[in-house]
Amino acid sequence: MGRTPPLAERLGHVTTQATFIQAALLAAHGAGARAGGFRASDVRFFFLLFTNWVEHDVTRPSQDLDLTQVRRTLERLCRSGWAEPMAGDRSRKAPRGQRYLLTETGLVSLSESLAGLDRAPLEEALFVACFAASYLKAILARVQGRTVLGTAARRRVAQVLDPARILRNARRNTAAVLADLEERLRSSLALEEAAEEALAEGVSEAQVVRRLESLGSYQLHRVRPLAELLLELPDDLRRFELTEGMGMRSRLLFAPLAERSRAELALLERLEQHLVPRGKGRG
Repeated sequence: MGRTPPLAERLGHVTTQATFIQAALLAAHGAGARAGGFRASDVRFFFLLFTNWVEHDVTRPSQDLDLTQVRRTLERLCRSGWAEPMAGDRSRKAPRGQRYLLTETGLVSLSESLAGLDRAPLEEALFVACFAASYLKAILARVQGRTVLGTAARRRVAQVLDPARILRNARRNTAAVLADLEERLRSSLALEEAAEEALAEGVSEAQVVRRLESLGSYQLHRVRPLAELLLELPDDLRRFELTEGMGMRSRLLFAPLAERSRAELALLERLEQHLVPRGKGRG
């Protein structure tokens, strides 16, 4: 089918909520098959339903997706061949009750994008796994018209929306985040110890800064070297960084985030084991 274009080219300004919009499009497509297609209002409803499931109505109470955004998204999808309007004059602006169906390309590509989580929050990974486990068969069973999937397309959708695969990828992402946080924690504590030793020796702050830079434990060195950053700070802020700042970030930020990542990793491993059939190993 060729390279799938970046989602930003398809959904435009709504990409900040892409996971839930993609799921809403797939759900509306499946639910609207009997009625001859889905409407923009159906997509908005499923978006609100899915974000409610992950508690966004509590954590992001002002979040919404208005019908104008949905209609513009559907227009982009139609222009790109990912969706098509049902009966009517397609040369004119779509009426409010216009119904749509996803094309084979659209259904496969939206499935790929939905499952292609990269460093997504745990809530999104769990939502996608749950969505796939719950509705994949129903979506495939209800395609109609020009959206009847060929064998290769059905196999691809089933592959990318395999819940065990989604959880496995989430586990790998979480493990990578945890490894990075553990390195940040280690390096920050090492810098803190080195700064304490240097200050105890009575060397100047400029010398302390140079000594810390030589340790090479700073991820944004290519953007702005550590010595340059610290020496440009006002005296009180530089003193704070050398005496308290690095340790404070370690204990109040990096360590708690690492602890959370460990808990998330353990949770994903349990869920993955629950979904993987007995006798099959993990990839």
